[in-house]
Parts: sequence; structure tokens; C-alpha cells
Amino acid sequence: MKPELQYSILCDDVRQEKNGKFIFVGAFNLIAAQKFPTVHPVFYMANRWCSGEGEFREMSRIVNEESQIVAASPEVSFQLKGFFDSHFVISRFQGVRFAQPGKYAVEVVLGGELFRRFPFQVVQIQKEPAS
Repeated sequence: MKPELQYSILCDDVRQEKNGKFIFVGAFNLIAAQKFPTVHPVFYMANRWCSGEGEFREMSRIVNEESQIVAASPEVSFQLKGFFDSHFVISRFQGVRFAQPGKYAVEVVLGGELFRRFPFQVVQIQKEPAS
């Protein structure tokens, strides 16, 4: 039985408390920079899988408007034992280069096939004038 992707979060950091709970710091849906190309130092993608049964392989990637891969996580294997089981896949993206502002997408791939796709933007901001 294929799993469900309960959520996928882009954020600045992911921490886990001693009791097992995850904390997502700085969730975002856009990246802003003053000049391009720009390199975003680090961000995370947290995916929570549930309601499935079996062995699965997942990877996440960032693509530009032309569907060219800008960054990709390593493929991760995980197992779910049934409806009430869940698994977190936390991917770290470091030094991702964005050539220009524009529309990008997150793609979550399960077993080699596109499972979920959602948009995010990279925008150019103006430098604040000196006071």
C-alpha cells in the first residue's frame, strides 16, 4: 500500500526534542536575495510519510521553470508497517545556487516517480537606502 505524504515543509532548520517531537524553524515559501546569481547557504525539507505498508525510496529536488534540477537530496529508503506507522525524511540542502529570480518547484519523488510537486519563488529585493 502506497504511503501518504502528510506534509512537506521547507525551513531554515529542523530540531528534535528529547521526547521525539520535531521543531521546524523558519518555515518559508520563498527565498529573497539582493543580487543574482545567489547561493542560499542552507535549508531543510521535512517530509512526513504515513498510512502505507512496505519498503519505499524517497528523494526531493528543487527544479526551475524549465524543470531543470537545481538541487537534489540523496535517495533515502524507509519502511512503513501499516496505517498507524509514520516516517520522517529530513533532507539538508547546502549551498544551493539560484541563477536568477523566478518560479521554482519542490518535487518529492517516491520509488522513482514524481509523487508531489509544489511551487515556491525566488525573488529579488532592493537594497534598503542608507539612513
